[in-house]
This record gives sequence, structure tokens and C-alpha cells, in this order.
Amino acid sequence: MAELRRDPLTRMWVVVTTDHPKGPSDYLPFKPPYQLQDAEGACPFCPGNESMTPEEIFSTQEEGKGWSVRVIPNKYPFFRIEGEFDRRPDGMYDVMEAIGAHEIVVEAPEHHQNLAFMEPSQIRRVLLAYQERLIDLEKDRRFIQFLILKNYPGLFNRHPHSHIIAMPVIPRRIDEEILGILDYYQRKERCIFCDILREEMSGRKRIIIETGHFLIFSPFASRYPFETWIVPKKHRPDFHPLHEDEAEDLSIAIQSLFLKFYKLLSNPPYSLTFHTSPVQERFHRPEYHWHIETRLRIGLREGFEWGTGFFVNPTPPEDAAAFLRKMESD
Repeated sequence: MAELRRDPLTRMWVVVTTDHPKGPSDYLPFKPPYQLQDAEGACPFCPGNESMTPEEIFSTQEEGKGWSVRVIPNKYPFFRIEGEFDRRPDGMYDVMEAIGAHEIVVEAPEHHQNLAFMEPSQIRRVLLAYQERLIDLEKDRRFIQFLILKNYPGLFNRHPHSHIIAMPVIPRRIDEEILGILDYYQRKERCIFCDILREEMSGRKRIIIETGHFLIFSPFASRYPFETWIVPKKHRPDFHPLHEDEAEDLSIAIQSLFLKFYKLLSNPPYSLTFHTSPVQERFHRPEYHWHIETRLRIGLREGFEWGTGFFVNPTPPEDAAAFLRKMESD
């Protein structure tokens, strides 16, 4: 028998398989073939090839070693900073130019670096680059939503990198979260994420890692096998005002989590995204609770999911958390 679980945030139903759940060994054959390949030719993200990329926007430097993190414009952006919105109808449809920003964060000089083995101090430098860029981009009042996104391995370049995207609209996933947060707040006058944290810390069935400032757990209505959320214990709508002690704590937690993934599932491909409140006064939501979501790109989508909009997760989050808790991360 499977369970229908309702995500209290987005109010989406998820089918969780509980009678014949899948374990880590069931997902090992599903790695995409490009994970084993590397792009031909010189890597533009490696030290010495800086002339192959657009001019850097931001970098951190180590004395006597050169750069440790670089931020550059994406040569093939989803959103471009130049131009006007030019909102217009196309028959009954609405159209506007994709004005925004799309930057690449080169996370380390080493070509084959991995979050599982990256020093927490280097992850901290990456977080600093994220913070500095979001603070700067927020000054452009055309931008109302930021997204930090990392895919591993990259489809076209395996050098460790991530994306910072500034958008003039609020994407559907964030909009759904905001609606869920506001609905819960109006009914209970509490933050739903803060209540989720209390529930998870009380039951402890889905917790993977707990630190002084963060809780890492498999959400109750996990959409994907081994989906995890990294949620700050302190309520704050925005990521970029992260304090130094919180950033250091988060860096250690991220490295620990991805080392667990690496050991349990043999270096699986994944996506990681930061969800943070929209910015600018009329869009900013103090009720929002920023967090990080991770999804392992393993398994296959079924036709039922496409036809119904339900997600089907064959690994219960309680099982996923138990597997990961048992996996040593040092």
C-alpha cells in the first residue's frame, strides 16, 4: 500500500511508496551518461584561461595563490541585463523581454572539485560570493527575485560552478510557497517553516544532520528520492544577510551532507537551489523563511506523474533519512 502525503506548504499531494520501497542500490544504474564524459578542449573556468570568459564581476583572492572563487557573466544567459521590458500582447497571450541577470560562480580553481570533498572554508568563500552578488544585484530595482542554482555535474562543463539568476518576475515555485506561507500565517499567525522545524525536531524520524544554526532533513512529502531541505533555525526571509557564524556552520553542513550522498549513492548527480524571499519593498515577504532544497537526479519520471501532476516517490523520506544518518561523513 502506498501513502498519499500532502505538502503543507504548497498543498501538493505526493504518492509515497511504503510497501516495496527502493533503497540506494536501486538508483545506481540511473546515472546520466554525460556524468562520465568531459568537454573537449581547454576549460574556460580553469586558472590560466581567464581570457576565455567574460570579464569577471567579483572574485575572492588567496595571497600568493590567485583567485579562489570567480563570478562572471554567463555567455549564454537566460536573462540579459541590457534593454527594456517591452511588455506587449501576442493575441490573448502576454509577452515581455527576459530582462534580468545571469551570472556564473566558478566555485574553485580545481577542475574536478566536488562539494563532497571541498573544504568548508572554500564553500564559505562560495557563499560569500553569493551574498556579495545578491547585495549588489538588489540595487537594480527591476529585479524582484533571485535564484541560486547548482547542477552537478554540469551538462557542458564539469568544472564546479553554479548560477546566480536575477529575474523581473516571481517564478511559480516561489509563488506557490508564498501562497502557502501566507495562508498558514493567516490561519495560525505562525511561520509554517518554523512549525515544520519544531515538528521534525520533535519526531526526529526524517532528520539527517542538525547543527547549531541549521536543520537538514527529508521533507515529509518528499517529491523525489532522497530529497533534502536545509533550513535555518532562525526565521529570516532572505539568504544574503547571513551572519558569519551561520555561514561557517552552513559550509560544514553542506560538505557533510554531500559527502554522505557521495558515499551512499556513489557520487550521484544532483541539483541544489536556494529559495529566498522576493526583494524590493512591494514584493518582499517578511513571513518567508529562506531555505535550500536539494534533489538527486536519479530514478525515472513515470507517466502517472505527467498525467496527474502528482509526484511519485518510491523511497519514503524516513528511509532516506535513516540511510543518510548511518552514512559516516568524515
